[in-house]
Amino acid sequence: MTTFERIHVYPEVMLRHASEETLALFEGRKFIPLADDEAFLDVIGEIEVLFGFGMTREHWAEATKLELIQWMGAGVDKLLPAEGLPENVRVANAKGSHEPQLPEFAIGALFTMNYGFPQLRDQQAEHKWKIRRSTPLEGKTLCINGLGTIGQSIARRAIDLGMTVVGVRRSGEPVEGVARVVSPDQRLEVMAGADALVNVVPLTEETTGQIGAPELAALAEGALFVDVGRGGVTDVGAVVASLESGHLAAATIDVFETEPLPEDSSWWDVDNLFVTPHTSGWSGDYTDRLFRTLHASIVAIEAGNEPPTVVDRERGY
Repeated sequence: MTTFERIHVYPEVMLRHASEETLALFEGRKFIPLADDEAFLDVIGEIEVLFGFGMTREHWAEATKLELIQWMGAGVDKLLPAEGLPENVRVANAKGSHEPQLPEFAIGALFTMNYGFPQLRDQQAEHKWKIRRSTPLEGKTLCINGLGTIGQSIARRAIDLGMTVVGVRRSGEPVEGVARVVSPDQRLEVMAGADALVNVVPLTEETTGQIGAPELAALAEGALFVDVGRGGVTDVGAVVASLESGHLAAATIDVFETEPLPEDSSWWDVDNLFVTPHTSGWSGDYTDRLFRTLHASIVAIEAGNEPPTVVDRERGY
């Protein structure tokens, strides 16, 4: 029977943000903090469970005792493919740790853009009393690119608001309450005429550049766009062009290929493009949620089962 007594943590700062109550779940186990890549590589051959994010991609073949990598995020594109990583190593992600924060953020972004709250705040700063006319989200069509756990959670909230939801799912299988679901190769069919598009897919070889000029052009004139997936899925240049042409009314992008977004990036200053610092999934208890997910993975493996959030290493999610 497998029993894990030691858990290596990278970066070590995560240990300082977990509550005592959550850490008590690991009574009898020892956390070993790793300060940097050098410390990580010094012990890579001794690690059985790695709770981490952002470590070097190299030297995985030396991880001969490793059985679990519990990634501190939903997207594992910064880890996979991990050349040399033994086939027996399970990779699990933080799936479920972003509830309800991320779905609420996506819906909040739609409200913010639809009702022009930033513009109203600017008017207030200028002491201008100018009525802004908006149409409600109710009755509009929302397309969700990526109807996984988070995408379905966004869908439920949108349906409760009276929106018609359509979407894209890798399997193309139906989702309760969603009017139409298609596979990625048919995405233009459900994006056509949609009043809003929310992207929430992970970054893989298949999804890189999946949202570009054709997808944005398919949306209704004056559509809204929200990206809370992963940087690299959306062609931000195409979003900017669509905003500047007036086809998109507004866009909120929370994820970029290069993060932090460079201070000299022109994207900071695009009208009606709202840049947020990859904050959509963060909540006050996010670290505790990550540790609870880690605990669930360890307990599952020790019982002879797969972790609840195990990743298909070939698919990348």
